[in-house]
Amino acid sequence: MIHDYVLYTLNNMKARKMRTILTVLGIIIGVAALVGLVTLSKGMNEAVQYQFEKMGISSIRVVPGGLNGPPTGSLGLPAEMQDKIETVKGVEYANPVTIDYATVEYDNEKEICMVESYDTALSGQAFLDMDLKTTEGRYFNPGESGVTVIGYDIAHDVFDKDIGVRNTITINNKDFKVIGIIEESGTDADNRVNIPLEDAKVLFNKGNFVNVFIVQTTSGISAEEVGAKIEEKLLKSMEDEEFDVFTPEQLLKQISAMLGVIQLVLGAIAAISLVVGAIGIMNSMFTAVLERTQEIGVMKAIGATEGTILYFFITEAGIMGVVGGIIGTILGTLFSYAVQLGASLAGYALFKVQLDFAFIISVILFSLIIGIIAGTIPAHRAAQMKPVDALRYE
Repeated sequence: MIHDYVLYTLNNMKARKMRTILTVLGIIIGVAALVGLVTLSKGMNEAVQYQFEKMGISSIRVVPGGLNGPPTGSLGLPAEMQDKIETVKGVEYANPVTIDYATVEYDNEKEICMVESYDTALSGQAFLDMDLKTTEGRYFNPGESGVTVIGYDIAHDVFDKDIGVRNTITINNKDFKVIGIIEESGTDADNRVNIPLEDAKVLFNKGNFVNVFIVQTTSGISAEEVGAKIEEKLLKSMEDEEFDVFTPEQLLKQISAMLGVIQLVLGAIAAISLVVGAIGIMNSMFTAVLERTQEIGVMKAIGATEGTILYFFITEAGIMGVVGGIIGTILGTLFSYAVQLGASLAGYALFKVQLDFAFIISVILFSLIIGIIAGTIPAHRAAQMKPVDALRYE
């Protein structure tokens, strides 16, 4: 019986080939948008979380209060906070960091790059704690100045000519000797220029403040507990609105929340396209009912029940929904991989598409349900026709 319904439906769809294609196209576009956008947002979520973990899951950040973005430029904290933070039990060290954008010149070519500074007294410890290793050269020596450790992309991709150890680059008209190149990590560390803290204070007129303290905790001690103690310590001499303390868990929750909102918005936009596709199916089915009114009358006159007529039209709508869902899923997946390829070629190798087969199956089933729902009203109308009226319809 089901085979007969499907065969009859396919023959009718074939007879109205162009209309069927255009109707299914609406579902294809909606499903492709849904699968593509949701898959890409999940990939972005994974990439951001991986990058965060790569940059130091055990590190606490102390930043200026009310921060709405990276703590760059004039947003800063007093440098003397370092001593207060380091007296807290469980703190291994507090690394004062400045973050600025500057004009970097090499081989008569200029680019705007992010420049971060580190306390050379820590030598390479701060880099190693963030899992940043050098492929060439070394880290800073205590008290060293006029030198720089650059990211992989700065060395090999940003400028036309590769930068090597012992080469000289110019940052805001001041020369720095390259002493180390950090291996490719897939994070924003690849696009950073790192210089000694004392050089940055002069170069960017920082005075006696830094942009952020990266606090490394002692192994085996909870970062949440240490973060609470740091906040308690600083509140003895500062106002609550002057600073914020972010533990790794807090940062990860904030990032996940923001990405969740983005994913929800993208999914909602794609869902609108799917609704438009459903309306297209409904319109096509209403037209089909009108065109086949006499045919419906003949079928009922020879014994077809209302249920039979209803099943015929719902089957047609369901087939259009599921076919559109399958093709749309394939196109949406291919689009996601195309974006991944483009991101990889552009240097964002960290972005990876991860297919969620449960989600894909759910989308196809949802397309089937959308088709059935869209076809129910016109199918019910066809089933309710009286044979005499249908046969006399012109």
